[in-house]
Amino acid sequence: MNERRRQAERSSETRALLVHATVSLLQSEGFAGTTTARIARRAGVTTGALHHHFSGKDDLMIAVLDASTARVRSLLERGPTGAGAGFDARHLVDHLWQAYGDEAYWAVWEIIIGTRASEALHERVVEHRRNTVRSVVHPWIEQFVPSDRGRPDAIALFEFMLIAIRGLSLERFLHDDAAYFERHLGLLAEMIDARLSGLVDGCGRAAPLDPGANED
Repeated sequence: MNERRRQAERSSETRALLVHATVSLLQSEGFAGTTTARIARRAGVTTGALHHHFSGKDDLMIAVLDASTARVRSLLERGPTGAGAGFDARHLVDHLWQAYGDEAYWAVWEIIIGTRASEALHERVVEHRRNTVRSVVHPWIEQFVPSDRGRPDAIALFEFMLIAIRGLSLERFLHDDAAYFERHLGLLAEMIDARLSGLVDGCGRAAPLDPGANED
């Protein structure tokens, strides 16, 4: 049993090394320059070991997206806006910026842009995005907006917020002034907070859509 556990741990460590190497190469060499041979070399493993864990470059790209999704899920689950906490748009925006504003997120952009010429792989990337929204965003929103009537608007706002934050991350290649990002993140948080104030009250519960709904 111990040997089996050690093998599983070694396998997990090797996969993590390969994903990390892929992210690093995507940042420095771009999508086209990120080959399996280079990934294996940077990870310090043989190409045979790489193909033992991943069938090829396509699967490694999806693994990078999986890692990005896992980080966003972790930030939401352990953040100040988790279950039982009040909704705080500024904390949420700042928390998500840790993932989308990080230099490592450029690897995701390289995958999105680099796969546009490959219909099959690009469709996998698009479907991965849809699954992330369904499995991570929707359940998290339900904590604060349990009302079926208000939830579609809340989900649309959350998706808009992600679009804005991800777009702002591209500005990192044009600006290096922290105040620039602080200003725009603050504006985004104010907008989201104002729009959601009719759906979520200060305790993180669904606000009544009709003020007179509970009156006799």
